Amino acid sequence: MGIFDEEDKKMAEEASAVTRAEAQTKAEHSQVAGKVAEDLTGYMGSHPRDQSIDIDVHENRVSLRKKTTSNTFEITCIGRDAFKMAVDGDARGSGNKSTMARTVIRWLGQ
Repeated sequence: MGIFDEEDKKMAEEASAVTRAEAQTKAEHSQVAGKVAEDLTGYMGSHPRDQSIDIDVHENRVSLRKKTTSNTFEITCIGRDAFKMAVDGDARGSGNKSTMARTVIRWLGQ
């Protein structure tokens, strides 16, 4: 095998490793988002509100929508303990689990 064949093989292996790592990260973020939605559903069940809220999970994103006002809150998992948040499409910063939970609880109370 020549120099170019060896390098071509190495490049293909490296690209495959990157693809696998990206897929693993995506799966982990999706799993965290599912756990957030599950915990949030449990919290809302034990802390009833005057308004009904829809919760939707898509890959690494949890979306909440107040049925009466159509206001939305989106939580995007960007790490195991890192989240970006948006209210009605406007970015509300990022933070860890605690910051995210506090922001959601405040939004639910509005």
